[in-house]
Amino acid sequence: MASSSKKSVARTLEDLTLDSGYGGAADSFRSSSASLCCSEAHIPYAHGGNVWHLTDSMHSRHNSLDTVNTVLVEDSDILDCSGQCAKLPELEDVPWSLGEVESALNKDEELRLGVVSQEILARLSVLISRALVRVAKEAQRLSLRYAKCTKYEIQSAIKVVMSWTVSVNCITAALSALSMYNMSTEDKFSRGKSLRCGLIFNVGKFFRWMVDSRVAVRIHEHAAIYLTACMESLFREVYARALRSALAINNDSELWGFLQQYQYLICGKNASGKLCVHD
Repeated sequence: MASSSKKSVARTLEDLTLDSGYGGAADSFRSSSASLCCSEAHIPYAHGGNVWHLTDSMHSRHNSLDTVNTVLVEDSDILDCSGQCAKLPELEDVPWSLGEVESALNKDEELRLGVVSQEILARLSVLISRALVRVAKEAQRLSLRYAKCTKYEIQSAIKVVMSWTVSVNCITAALSALSMYNMSTEDKFSRGKSLRCGLIFNVGKFFRWMVDSRVAVRIHEHAAIYLTACMESLFREVYARALRSALAINNDSELWGFLQQYQYLICGKNASGKLCVHD
């Protein structure tokens, strides 16, 4: 009788651990096999989005090296691998709106240069959505072992995908947002997560996007906060650098590579093939 009671309790605890609050699709470890990897055939998902399947290479322990592999060429024409390289999936729905992007840019006093055109906001949204896919794909790969995505998987994915300077800025913003969230315990029921984190982007939208994209079987709320703060910071980083270079990032070796539409990540080079040099 006691043994059957223990089994019942264990089963209940497992159900609680894998309930919809941790990511919804928690049938088994194998349920995390759907991903943001690009594929010719998109599979419709229950929440209305698209799901991409993991490729075999994402199960490899050396996949991080594949992710950051650099194209070792000097000719800028060869860097343009149009029609030859697999492309990242185009996101139909992103976890932010153009209005939120504009508000996030205006949050920085140095970027308040008047009204930003909708065309520029839309272009920024497309570029950052590619960075979002890259980070989510790497976080998904890192989450496979324990079928759980935490802030540590997001932080590691950011370090793998982005350059050192950009990743430090994004992680600093994420740490700041999470610290504010943890300290705002008195009014946690009267204020939303985004307000408690000091963010413009909606943390709940990012959490739902991670669930729909099946980044992992279980997704911790801190992972969503980290990803939200990272993307909001990245918008300001890219826009600030674009302003300094007359709205062009082709010559920025820290940004140009991972904002490209190709799945193959080109690190540390600009559009002309010039290497990134730090003092």
